[in-house]
Amino acid sequence: MKVQLTKAALAGASTIAIAAPSFAQVAPAPTTTTNQGNTPAEGSTDRATSPDQQGPADIVVTAQRRKELVTSVPISITVANQAQLERQQVNTLNDLNRIAPSLEIQQAPGQNTGGGGSIRGIGTQTFNAGAVASVGVVVDQVSQGNANIGDLFDIARVEVLKGPQGTLFGLTTSAGVINITTNAPDFTRVSGRVRTELSHDGWAGSKFGQQIVQGVINLPLASNAAIRVSGLGNFRQGVNRNALTGKLNDVDHYGGRARLLWEPTRDLTVNLIGDYTKSRFTGAGDFFTFVTAGGPGILPLPTPFPIPDTGVANQLASCGVTPRVGNQDYCTTDPLRGRSYNYGSSLQVDYAAGPFTISSITAYRGNKDRGAGAAGNVFRADPLEIRVLNADVHRNLNLFTQEVRLTSPSNQPFEYTIGGFYSHQRQTRDAEPLTVLIQPVPGVLIPVVQNPNPAQSVLDRSTAIFGQGTYHVSRAFRLLAGGRYTDETLRLEGATGLKTHEVSYKFGAQYDVAPRTMAYATVSRGYKGGQIAIPANGAPYVLRPEIPMSYEAGLKSTILGGWIADLSVFYEKIRDFQAQQCTVDANAILSCNQTNISGVKSRGAEINFFGNVNRNLSLNTGFIYAKATYPSGFIGTDGADIGGTQLAYAPRYKFTLSGEYTTQVSDGLKGFLAADTVWKSRIRYEANARTQTTYHPHWMVGGRVGLRSEDDRYQVALFVRNLFNEHEPSLYQSDFPYGGIANIGAIYGPQSFRQVGLSLDAKF
Repeated sequence: MKVQLTKAALAGASTIAIAAPSFAQVAPAPTTTTNQGNTPAEGSTDRATSPDQQGPADIVVTAQRRKELVTSVPISITVANQAQLERQQVNTLNDLNRIAPSLEIQQAPGQNTGGGGSIRGIGTQTFNAGAVASVGVVVDQVSQGNANIGDLFDIARVEVLKGPQGTLFGLTTSAGVINITTNAPDFTRVSGRVRTELSHDGWAGSKFGQQIVQGVINLPLASNAAIRVSGLGNFRQGVNRNALTGKLNDVDHYGGRARLLWEPTRDLTVNLIGDYTKSRFTGAGDFFTFVTAGGPGILPLPTPFPIPDTGVANQLASCGVTPRVGNQDYCTTDPLRGRSYNYGSSLQVDYAAGPFTISSITAYRGNKDRGAGAAGNVFRADPLEIRVLNADVHRNLNLFTQEVRLTSPSNQPFEYTIGGFYSHQRQTRDAEPLTVLIQPVPGVLIPVVQNPNPAQSVLDRSTAIFGQGTYHVSRAFRLLAGGRYTDETLRLEGATGLKTHEVSYKFGAQYDVAPRTMAYATVSRGYKGGQIAIPANGAPYVLRPEIPMSYEAGLKSTILGGWIADLSVFYEKIRDFQAQQCTVDANAILSCNQTNISGVKSRGAEINFFGNVNRNLSLNTGFIYAKATYPSGFIGTDGADIGGTQLAYAPRYKFTLSGEYTTQVSDGLKGFLAADTVWKSRIRYEANARTQTTYHPHWMVGGRVGLRSEDDRYQVALFVRNLFNEHEPSLYQSDFPYGGIANIGAIYGPQSFRQVGLSLDAKF
């Protein structure tokens, strides 16, 4: 039914449009760079401001746990508001790749610890349960830990904070933070909205189908209370296809969020938020397909009888699979059905207690994975003479956090934030036995290797105290200092553990060189907790905490009346960088080993421009040069010396551009044209010298064109993503299943293929 509805909607579309009313969350222009009096608590009242109230460059962020103008914050920040996120079709964490040149998110299945992000080339990519992220994801002030959200809907603002942010944001922020704020309820009126994005495999060149429906309703309950309920359905067909049936995999998500805002007194604000998302997939969702196949089709295992060698390519061809870059096909009779559940709740209470504001944020998050995991059938190719099968998964994650903060008023000689933080995260996995089978003749499977992969229970508990202050030496010159003390316990039940006590800090200065221009310089020491590595073969072992030392200088300025320029230069050196190196062993088992690497560096420069150039044109663009390298003498998985070369998953250069131009086409009707473009330099996907598992420099081009009503209530648009069908993967793996570069597998996602469709939007 959903595909038939999509076809009808697309076939009937004769006009096209999309909307992006403004760039980032804005507020009435204050008389100075920050709010007067008691600073509103972060996230307490994030209600949207009407267009006639907005200052042209008053972009408000909460990067320092208080509401401030982005131009007054001594941190390199990329900001995207709801309009930009919708214009660029940012519906998942992975889509945030396109809003910031410094941010990369490669969410290979099972490898998305804390979102799987990297900033300035530094991030955590691992399949390991005992790991935490380098790039933290914070939603409405709640750290997501490893129980991360996947879908983004009804979002007011996303801030990408670059460099270590451990002083105010804690453990999982040694490379940066993705700070997300949802839309708050509105006391003043009943309102609602429905928006859709509809595409179908084969329509106008689309390589997969997807139907997204989002809805929201806002209900005032009293003059000082309101509730906002939003929902999402995201139904995707593809990108993988089973060649035996011709059917695209189903990858579906649906869920909702409810947020209650209550202000019982002038000084007291209560936010209660709950969310729930269920995901399900068939065919293992987005997993490995063959992009290169050659050489023998025999696993180099001793067998008591000869097996005829027909070659990997011929075996795949026998079931309709042609290995190539951009291959979407696999072939197996195994249904590989799985599902996951992500949910949570939080209670934030803010009280303006005279000389400061007291904030308490209590939160719980959970995640469950059930059924076939993404690696249930690693090669998904029944004719191969080898199969590697993993048992169904039964995984649980529970995270409890409590934070208390005291925040001083703004525009005082000394502004400060102090507080305490506690988190308790437990991840459990039932035993997931792995079996390697050989197939001497079709239909006869003989187990030759079995690995029990015993049950796991990993506890990560931490307690911290923190504080940061800014001293106004003069009207133009300010000094800042902050620190955080963390006590952390990490333990794998029945095996090993780690207890650490660490101090992270930040010092800096900022100077207003002109009324609309600010310069700053900072020095930061970050902290990312240790990790318990659990190899496929061998005993668990401990990885030391990751300690970055970062130096940054920057300049922010408002130009052309409303366009903001953000320029930064940076140098970061990391002690005990936590890396993952994956190889395929002699039994065709993908084995990923975690290790500490000291001497990893990231240095470079970034420039961003964002905001409204003029009344009709909004433009957000940026470019980064980030030289993130392995230390001298580092030996890759192929035995080659790759010291001094670029880290895996880290393009050295990246350019982003997103903009929209509007024009009046008739009374009551506006037309617009939007563009969304990303260019990346070559990306390496393995820690070795094999160029075959790198992806070439490339452009990803998308856009929208269409119409909207004068009052912005109704919109219709035609959109395209990845216009030139560029097959950028999430992951490459050689030796797939063996044979070095003769056999290579790739994981592709929706970013890897062209999508064309229709977008509709209605507000009431």
